[in-house]
Amino acid sequence: MDAPLSLTLLYTAGIAGDLAQLPRLHTFLQRLKPGDARNTLLLDLGGSCSQAIWHCRATGNRSALIVLDGMGYHAATVEGTLDAGNRAKLAAQVTLALVDRQNEWRFTLPSADDGGIVATMRPRESSARLQIMLKLSESTCLERRVLRFQGVCAGQVGEVVVDMRGEPALVSSCIHVMPADTPPNPSIAGAVEFVESEARFFVQKYGGQMP
Repeated sequence: MDAPLSLTLLYTAGIAGDLAQLPRLHTFLQRLKPGDARNTLLLDLGGSCSQAIWHCRATGNRSALIVLDGMGYHAATVEGTLDAGNRAKLAAQVTLALVDRQNEWRFTLPSADDGGIVATMRPRESSARLQIMLKLSESTCLERRVLRFQGVCAGQVGEVVVDMRGEPALVSSCIHVMPADTPPNPSIAGAVEFVESEARFFVQKYGGQMP
C-alpha cells in the first residue's frame, strides 16, 4: 500500500507534576487532532514530574506519566525522571513507551511498509525511515531523517506535520497555547483523582509529607 500522506506529531514538555492542567490539556489535544487521527502521535518530551510536588515524591515520579498514559500518549521521555526501579514498575502498568538513553520506541504507521520510525533520545546509524528526537531543541528541523522539536513549556502544545511520501519532509510546525477557558475532560479528571488517592495511600503507608 502507499505510505500515508502525512504524520502529525503533537508534543508537550515541562508539565512538572501539575496534574490539575491535564484534564484541560486532554480537551485541547482532542481539538488539535486532525479528523483522521490514525497517523497522529502524542509525545511528551520530559519534565513530567518534579520532586517539589508531593505526589511525584510519593510515586517515584510516576504520577503524571500514569495520567498521560490514560490520555492516550504514545511515548514519553523519562530520562532524569524515573530511576530503573520506578521505570520497571511503570512499564508493567502502562502502554505508554518510556524512552531514555537505553530504551527507544520503534513503530510503523498503519498500513505502511515504511521501514519503521524510531523515537529516541539520541540519533544513530539506523535503518529507520525517520528518527524522532524525544528531547527539546532550539528549533524544529528535519535533517537526514532526524526530526527535532522546538521547546515548549507547560500550557503549550507543539504541532509538527511530516510528509511521509518518499523521503520524509517537514511540512509545517507551530506552537499552540491552551486557552484559559478550555474545559476539563471528566474522564481525565477522574484519572487524576485516582492517581492522587493512590499517592496519598503511599504516603500513609510508607511515610512522607502530605500537601
